[in-house]
Amino acid sequence: MKLMKYLTFCLLITFPLAEGCGSKESASVNTPSKSQASVSEERLVDAVEVVSQPISYTLSAVGSLKSPEEVTISPKKAGIIEKILVKEGDRVRKGQVLVQLDDIDARLEVERAEAKVKEAEASLETDRRTLSRYQRLLESKVIPQQTYDDLVLKVALDEARLALARTELNQARQNLSDRQIFSPIDGIINLKIASLGEHVNVAPKDEILKIVQMDPLDLEFYVPENWVGKIRLGEKVHFSVRAFSEERFSATIQFISPTADPSTRNVRMKAVVPNPHHRLKPGFFAEVSVRTGGNPNAIVIPESALVSQEGKFFSFVVRDGVAHRREVETGLRFDGRVEILKGIEKGEQVVVTGHEQLSEGTRVRISTHVQAPNPK
Repeated sequence: MKLMKYLTFCLLITFPLAEGCGSKESASVNTPSKSQASVSEERLVDAVEVVSQPISYTLSAVGSLKSPEEVTISPKKAGIIEKILVKEGDRVRKGQVLVQLDDIDARLEVERAEAKVKEAEASLETDRRTLSRYQRLLESKVIPQQTYDDLVLKVALDEARLALARTELNQARQNLSDRQIFSPIDGIINLKIASLGEHVNVAPKDEILKIVQMDPLDLEFYVPENWVGKIRLGEKVHFSVRAFSEERFSATIQFISPTADPSTRNVRMKAVVPNPHHRLKPGFFAEVSVRTGGNPNAIVIPESALVSQEGKFFSFVVRDGVAHRREVETGLRFDGRVEILKGIEKGEQVVVTGHEQLSEGTRVRISTHVQAPNPK
């Protein structure tokens, strides 16, 4: 009987102990270790190594193409248009005959003037021979001095008459030449105004043709005053036009205005554009890029690495598995990248995806090392 009581007492004590042991073991299984907790708090991110590359600074401007010379062709002499030797769209060279006015009267005038010159030349030649003979007679005292002096005066008058006749001949020839109208420049016939048989006047001047110079053209654009000091004569600019949107054209700066527009504070500039095939046209709108400097070792990161907050920019730099929030100063943006002027150094790792879940000191694990884009 005593033995039964003793066994019952032992069992009562053993069962609570067993329950207690079971509870403790369960707690040990369900509670993670410190290393497991640390891993679960890490944030997965993608990162890229910060690189340096040469970049150029460019200023964007808008401009237009213009012809350096646009000439209106008018007659120097009044008359009837006998021939128009060109049509709209024709290429012409400087000195080429464009228009022929009626010239019958002008040709007759030249013929009369030529006859007067020949007559004056003959008279002068005769009197000079006579004067030479009189010279010998005077020396022999065959003729009086007065006779010789009268002939000297006549020769002088003959010379004056010949000079006048030659002047009139030159004027007549010029008048005949003016019946032809020549191109003063190389260019394209842009507009034909007058017609065959039409009478054209000098005062007021009647217009016959318009010519535009096509090669080279001028590219005119405006630059804000704070950029003017970084641009020099002879520098290249590049531009595009809507007619050939996939192409880039170049020009050379030849003029920088000495004054700024007082209303806009912009400075007018001109660049010379080669246009041998006349593809570009005066009046085309142009989007201009002007190089204003560069940085051979610029620090560059993807734009996706930037975080904007309250007008400031930040990036997360990973060091020893910890994300550090850095305020950065940005520069030029291009091709999905951004120049960093201050805040990040070459070779550091910056987060490009996953930074929305980060704060200063967050532990991170880089799942992908994104390759930095190749410098262009």
